Amino acid sequence: MNELAYYDFIMHITAAICGTLIVIAVLFFINRAKVAKQETLQKLVESGKEITPELLESLDLVMNKQPQNDFRKGMLLLVTGIVLTLTFIPVGGIAWIFGFYLLLSV
Repeated sequence: MNELAYYDFIMHITAAICGTLIVIAVLFFINRAKVAKQETLQKLVESGKEITPELLESLDLVMNKQPQNDFRKGMLLLVTGIVLTLTFIPVGGIAWIFGFYLLLSV
């Protein structure tokens, strides 16, 4: 393997790892915020406090199922799948299947 091909390979692997780490970090912090809200709600229930709709709104626990949320999640999966697929195809092997799987999950 010549030197330029080696650097190209390293660049693709680094880009894929960084992209994956960014997605994992975003999902981790979103989940952490949801868990904190649920723990707050559970402490209120255990202490015998009354749970009002205003309290749920202030904790942002009211789930509004909106079509734009589904569209946004679909677009995120689509773009992530395209990026992973295009990143891993030049590397060779079967690693590009991970990105293709995201494309199919939309």
